[in-house]
Amino acid sequence: MRTRNGCRYIIKVFEAQWDQHHDETVKPFFEQLKRDANETYMRRNGAQQDHPGHDALFSYVVFQNAEGLKDALYHYDQGVDQRKKIAYIACHGKRGVLSAVRDISRRKLKNILAPLTSYDGLYFGACDFVNRKTAEVLLGGAQYSKWIAGYENWTPWLEGILCDLMFFRLLLSGRFLRPNTNARWNPVHRPEEVAFRLYEQFPMARDLRFSLYYRKPDRICSTLEEQPSLCPPHRTR
Repeated sequence: MRTRNGCRYIIKVFEAQWDQHHDETVKPFFEQLKRDANETYMRRNGAQQDHPGHDALFSYVVFQNAEGLKDALYHYDQGVDQRKKIAYIACHGKRGVLSAVRDISRRKLKNILAPLTSYDGLYFGACDFVNRKTAEVLLGGAQYSKWIAGYENWTPWLEGILCDLMFFRLLLSGRFLRPNTNARWNPVHRPEEVAFRLYEQFPMARDLRFSLYYRKPDRICSTLEEQPSLCPPHRTR
C-alpha cells in the first residue's frame, strides 16, 4: 500500500451482520479495492508480479458484540513492523451506538480503543454514528489514533459503500488522471486531504454528511465543517 511517513497502510475490515434475512457484506467490495490498489502500486513502482504491493494483512473479520470487536482489534498481526493500521468498522448505527447483535455504546468503544497504539485512523461505515460528540469522545480516549471518519446521518447502504471505497481508493492510490498519454494517479498525502478531495471526486459525500475528524494542536477539526461553501444547508424532514 502507499506509504505515509515511511509507514504502509493496512486496512482491517470488521463487519457485523446487517440483517437476519439478507446476506449483504462489504467483503467483496474491499477485495476488489485490494486488487485495484495493488495493480496501481505495481504500475507506479514497477513491482514484479511475485512481489505484490499490498500486505496480506488487508483482512476481514466478523464481530457480534463489544467483546468480539475488542478481540479482533487486539489481535496481534505478525510482521506489521512500523506499518499503521486503519480499522474500517461496518455495521448499522444510531446516535452514540454501533448496532451489532448486541449494541456497543461509544463510551464502551472508547474504553476498547484507549490502549491501542497501532491504529492510525478509524473509519465507521455506519449510519448516524460519527458526529462531533462521537469524535471528541473517541479521539479523547484513543490518544494514539489521529483521525476518525464516518456519517452523522442515515445513509443508504449502496451510496455509503461507494463513498467508503472512493475514500480508500484516494488514500491508497491517489487521484486518477488521464492525460494525453498514460493514465496515472497523483498521490494524496494526508487523510484530511483525502476527505477534501473526496468532496470533489464524489460530491454525494457532502449530501451523505460524511466527515473526517482530525487533531490540531488546539482542537478537533471536521472536514465537512471546514468547507461551508461546498456543503448544502442541513435540512430535516
